[in-house]
Amino acid sequence: MLRQLDQALWVAEDTLKLPAMHFPVRSPVVRLGDGGLLLFSPLPGVEQVAGEIRALGEVRAIVAPNLFHHLGLAPAARAFPGARLFGPRRLREKRPDVAFTDELGDAPDPLWSAELDQVTVGGMPKVDEVAFFHRPSKTLFLWDLCFHITHSAHFPTRLFMRLNGAYGRFGPSRFARSMMRDRAAVGAAVKRMLAWAPERIVVAHGDVIERGGRAALESAFERVL
Repeated sequence: MLRQLDQALWVAEDTLKLPAMHFPVRSPVVRLGDGGLLLFSPLPGVEQVAGEIRALGEVRAIVAPNLFHHLGLAPAARAFPGARLFGPRRLREKRPDVAFTDELGDAPDPLWSAELDQVTVGGMPKVDEVAFFHRPSKTLFLWDLCFHITHSAHFPTRLFMRLNGAYGRFGPSRFARSMMRDRAAVGAAVKRMLAWAPERIVVAHGDVIERGGRAALESAFERVL
């Protein structure tokens, strides 16, 4: 289930099969300069790839990047008991059953600051998303801010995503746009991302954009910018 995208970057991929929708989900794994691993948004079935991840190195941190990506946290904490667990403050309140060790904010933790930048997407308090940029591979990581589902063999999924304005295109869904309470704050975060000049964009839901990431991001947020 692990797929390598770059020298120090892998993704675990699966399909979350809900009653009315088959939802693609993705969890990035980054190898840091010291050989340790950073695991983002672990899949609910993370146990199935735990052995493959351990073969890459020691998981030093598990990161929940917004208020929705928390289903795999407890299983990941069990699979990698030595890892620090990061999450937004509101998620710590939402999941009191999860033993968070660190709060995720706008500044990179010293554990990964040498290689990754991050920015909190302000103006969306019900999402509280933090985007990350891996400088060595020029990769931007987005979670629910943007989707890129270009195909699905499951008709209800295609219908739902079309109604949500998120099928066959890269960009924010109608649901994400409805969560934008302060578009200027969202635009400020996007401008930070554009300044990083990403080449690749890894989304949690949909296809990876391998080239031209900056142009795709700018086009997706033209109205907000």
